[in-house]
Amino acid sequence: MSPHKLRHTYGTNLMEQSGDIHLLMTQLGHTSTTTAALYKNPVHEKAKKAAKKLGERRTNYEKD
Repeated sequence: MSPHKLRHTYGTNLMEQSGDIHLLMTQLGHTSTTTAALYKNPVHEKAKKAAKKLGERRTNYEKD
């Protein structure tokens, strides 16, 4: 576990929990919203949505 990984995990979790990019910027010392926006991981969100849809499809399939 590196300091960078800990910082990134903290930033990602803070963004997921609060959704407040300005809070994230303050906590991590960023001056650019572009840099802070990297912690809102769209790839991760897409993966979570896809997994949820697959789970729903499987549940519906099992009911039939």
